[in-house]
Amino acid sequence: MYRVVKRDGRIVDFEISKIANAMKKAFDATETNYNQSVIDFLAVMVTADFQPKITDELIHIEDIQDSVETVLEQAGYTDVAKGYILYRKQREKMRNMKSTILNYKEIVDSYV
Repeated sequence: MYRVVKRDGRIVDFEISKIANAMKKAFDATETNYNQSVIDFLAVMVTADFQPKITDELIHIEDIQDSVETVLEQAGYTDVAKGYILYRKQREKMRNMKSTILNYKEIVDSYV
């Protein structure tokens, strides 16, 4: 089985349940009705979508998330895909802010 390269470089085992959980959250956030069998099917479709991006049995987390967006849009869940995209952007901003704060702290510490 393949493994996932996280943003910080760590490599972890692939878990399809994490894709399903992320999609559930997107459905819930947009108040879109779903059932577990639809989520499970979409999660399998996501794994099929990112197969060409696997190299040496490794897949990057961003590639998985891109596939989630693609599959949701192709399946007709445009609003859910938009919600998922907005969530990703928000998380990216938070990571960038955290990085900026840490950089300022390092600069101040180096002067002190």
